[in-house]
Amino acid sequence: MTTWTTTVQRIGHLLESRFDQLRYRLKQQLKYDQPVQVVPYAGYGNAQHVYLKGRVLEYHGEDIEQAAEESLWKNLANTYRRFESDEVPNLQLIAELGAFKQQTSTDEEGYFLFTLPTPKDLHADVLWHHITVSVPTQPMLKTTPAPTVGKVLIPPPACDFGVISDMDDTILVTNATSLLRMARLTFLHSPAMRLPFPGVAAFYRALQNDGSVPRPLFYVSSSPWNLYDFLSEFMLLNQIPAGPLLLQDFGLDVDRLIHASHRAHKLAQITHIMDTYPELPFILIGDSGQHDPEIYAEIVANRAPQIHAIYIRDVSDNQRDEEVRRLAQQARQHGIDMLLVPDTLAAAEHATTQGYIDSASLTAIQTDFTKDTKPADLLEQALSDQP
Repeated sequence: MTTWTTTVQRIGHLLESRFDQLRYRLKQQLKYDQPVQVVPYAGYGNAQHVYLKGRVLEYHGEDIEQAAEESLWKNLANTYRRFESDEVPNLQLIAELGAFKQQTSTDEEGYFLFTLPTPKDLHADVLWHHITVSVPTQPMLKTTPAPTVGKVLIPPPACDFGVISDMDDTILVTNATSLLRMARLTFLHSPAMRLPFPGVAAFYRALQNDGSVPRPLFYVSSSPWNLYDFLSEFMLLNQIPAGPLLLQDFGLDVDRLIHASHRAHKLAQITHIMDTYPELPFILIGDSGQHDPEIYAEIVANRAPQIHAIYIRDVSDNQRDEEVRRLAQQARQHGIDMLLVPDTLAAAEHATTQGYIDSASLTAIQTDFTKDTKPADLLEQALSDQP
């Protein structure tokens, strides 16, 4: 990185921080005249601890509306509202799980993180558990919002494996290798208009439900937390099993435009998941377009006993495919299949031969795979023709 770029980023971070400090100081003196909204993200935990992250934002009384057919301008307006969020820093919060209670405060970007002990009396075979997050009375607020309920995932003790999946170009058609196409899909389409890859929903449902108890699914992406509601809505509409979405904070940091590189962010998140469940093996799913094969190969090198298999969706050219195949050969030296697959069905067929999903589930996956996909609209067709 050049000295000039570093200087610009430092100046940008300083200006942003100073502006936010002045704005927050004024709001705290006058008290927040807008209601605040506590947004807990789906968390996860084990028999010892649970982790719940979230954010507190000013609520302006305008929910982002979704519809199957939304206009270009409505989608652009919704995207603007996602990214133009007014965070609430230094707000005290209290989380309760069973008999345990913890207090924390939001950081300068409005984020909070609770780490709570896991009660011993939680139902062992239930995948999701609820945490109550409340805002105590404090001088900076004119009104106190009602408590919010968040949820955390705890795999049952009898669980045989979990799944860690990428999002972009693995589940969701994004075209992340093309900046223009990725921007088109991010800014011009609603969750109802976005397309999953054929067969993904049925395959992930089989991975979750074909064991003796429900298996946990984790979704790791370098998309910003501002898209959390977008991605959650997309998964719900397409019947993709819910799981913690581990996204990233975008903003002007002292040293970079985002807080971590794509590779560093995903590696850190996956490592934390696997550290949380050291006895649980995982299937890793990603695509060849970015750094998933390299990230997964590094994980294999360091903790091969925790990996069952790796599925890489092929979204790249022949040169990149050769690089992925070399990484797959390295994984085979550890006894792990890293498969470069053309589609979901190929991954499901391998998973069936290995006993990860039932053969009966292949019928549902094949049906889902062969469903007609929605044709692209005229604007999408025009942008898709761009390199």
